Amino acid sequence: MIFFIAYSLILAILVKTNNEILPFLASPVALGLGLTIMLASIIIGYLKKASTINWHDGFATGGLLVWYAYWQPEFGADAPMFLLYPLYFAAFTSILTLSLINKADYFDVDSVVQLRYLEKITRFNMPFVIGFVFLGLLITRHYALYAMAMTFFIVRHTMIVCLEKIDSP
Repeated sequence: MIFFIAYSLILAILVKTNNEILPFLASPVALGLGLTIMLASIIIGYLKKASTINWHDGFATGGLLVWYAYWQPEFGADAPMFLLYPLYFAAFTSILTLSLINKADYFDVDSVVQLRYLEKITRFNMPFVIGFVFLGLLITRHYALYAMAMTFFIVRHTMIVCLEKIDSP
């Protein structure tokens, strides 16, 4: 999810420096663009026209664009979450990518069996997590809901991509 990590860091830098592009990122145009990216990513993923990594990346990046455009007018540009959430998303995704996804080829048999078991019993399948992300975007009153939903999305993404790497020849 390189674009998601990059956009998270760019958004954090723009917020920290109070860049003049921020009003555009909080506009209805950016909101529509983000929703379009999210929905297109879901459709592309459902039709299997792109790899899991790519459509997840598009969905997460579009979600971050929607989040800022939808929430910034309500909370104001100086709300700490607009700096901290993108930094958290970038750090969390980077850590999971470097420590798990990039090392999936080196998992031992017991780890793979446990990962498959965990993936099978998890109650958070991808359609549920995607719905949870949309719900987190809509409910602004509970500002931590979007961060929790994206955390579930990132963890679920990591599990799926690890298993895909293990299963590929």
